Amino acid sequence: MKQFLRIALAALVCPVLLASCSDDEAEKNINVTFNAIPKVAGALDVATLAGTPVLFTEVRNQDTRSFPLDANGSVTASLPMGVYNVAIEKSLKNAQNEDVVISLRMENVNVNTEGQLIEGYVNSLPASALGRDFIFSEVFFNGETNSGRMMHPDQYIVLFNPTEDVLYADGVSIGVTMHLSWQNKQLWYDSYYPTQVPIGGFITIPGSGKEHAVNPGEKLVIAFTAINHSEVVNGEIAYDHAVDLSGADFEVYYGPDANDVDNPDVPNVLISENGDSYGFFFQPRGYVSPVMFRLENGQQSTIDAFVNSHTTLSKTHVEATETTPEGDIDIHILAVETDNIIDGIQTSDVPQDVKTRVVPETVDRGKFLVNGCHRQELCIRKEIKVGDKTFYKDTNNSAEDMQDVNERKAAGLIQTAFPKGWRNK
Repeated sequence: MKQFLRIALAALVCPVLLASCSDDEAEKNINVTFNAIPKVAGALDVATLAGTPVLFTEVRNQDTRSFPLDANGSVTASLPMGVYNVAIEKSLKNAQNEDVVISLRMENVNVNTEGQLIEGYVNSLPASALGRDFIFSEVFFNGETNSGRMMHPDQYIVLFNPTEDVLYADGVSIGVTMHLSWQNKQLWYDSYYPTQVPIGGFITIPGSGKEHAVNPGEKLVIAFTAINHSEVVNGEIAYDHAVDLSGADFEVYYGPDANDVDNPDVPNVLISENGDSYGFFFQPRGYVSPVMFRLENGQQSTIDAFVNSHTTLSKTHVEATETTPEGDIDIHILAVETDNIIDGIQTSDVPQDVKTRVVPETVDRGKFLVNGCHRQELCIRKEIKVGDKTFYKDTNNSAEDMQDVNERKAAGLIQTAFPKGWRNK
C-alpha cells in the first residue's frame, strides 16, 4: 500500500515539477539589441542620449526593466521572453539653452529570439511644441509700406509641420474671425464664445485627403496673389521690400470680377464665405484674426457639408440709417468649434488694442499687435533649433511665441516668404 501511495504521489508531483521546469525555461533571459534611431535625420545627435534609460515594461505583469543607451544609441537588454512596451523620455537643452524633449513609445513588441534586433524611432521636439498638426509659422497680414500705396495682394500665410510625421494639407482650412477685435462685444457674441468661433469666411486646401504631403519641419506657403511683388515695372521696383510669391504652393484667387491676378502655375485654394458677413480677407491692422482647422478632406462636397452643419441663425444690432430704423435683425453665423481649431493668433493694432477677444484663450492666451496699417510688420514665430533643424515656439501664447515687431525691424529683418524655386535651395 505504501509503495502504491509513493507511486501515486509521484504521479501527482511530477506534472508540477515538469510545469515548474517549463516555467523556469520560460523565465530564462535572452539578449536583444535595441537601437534608437532619430525619426528625422539631422534633428538629433544620438551621442547626446548616452546614459538615457530605455524602459522595457512586460505587458502581462507590468514588470519594468531599465537599460542605458551607449554613445551609439544602442543597448543590449537581457529580458525574459514576452511582450513589452518600450519607452524613452529625456529633456535636453539645445545650443540656445531651450528645452527639447526626446521621446519614444513602442507597444506590444514581441521579445522571443536570442540576438533579436529592435529598432525604435526617437522623436525630438521643442518642449513648447504640441507636435500634433500644422501651425502658423508666419502670417503677413500687415502689408508692405509700398511708398504709401495701398496694397493687399502681397499678404501671405505660411503653414509649418511641427511634428516628426508627414502631414497632409488636404482639407486644412483657414478662417478669419467674424467679430472685429476693436469692437465692443456684439449682440451674438456670448451665444458662441468661448466654445465656438464665428468666422466671416475661410479658405481650404483642395485634395482628396493625401495629395499634398508636407514633410516634418517643412512649410507650405499660401499667397494672396502668387506673383513677384518686387519685380521691376516701368523701370521702378513695384513695391518696397515686397517678396517674390510666384513660387507659393497655393494662391487665393477671388476671380476676374475682383480684378484679381491668377498665376496659372499655382493652384488655387477653395474659398467659402458667409453671405451675412464680409467673407475671407486679411485686414492690415489685424482686426480680424486667423484660425486654422481641419476638414476630413478638401473636396467641395465636404466643405459644403461643413458650412451647412455649422451655420446658425442669430441676431445682431444695427444702428439707424436714413432708410432703416435702429433695431435687432436676423443674420446667419458660420462658426467652428474651438476644440477643432488647431492654431490661431489673436491680432490687432496698438492704437485699438483688443477690446474683445476673438480667439479663445485656449487657442491663444496672448496677442500680436502691429503699429499701424502697411508697416511691413511680419507676424512670425520665434525659431528653436533641434539639431540642424528649425522648429518654432508654440506655447499657445502669441505674446511669447511671436517675435517682437520693433526688435525685428531694428535688426533689419523683413518678411521671409519663399521665392520661386526655394524648395531646391
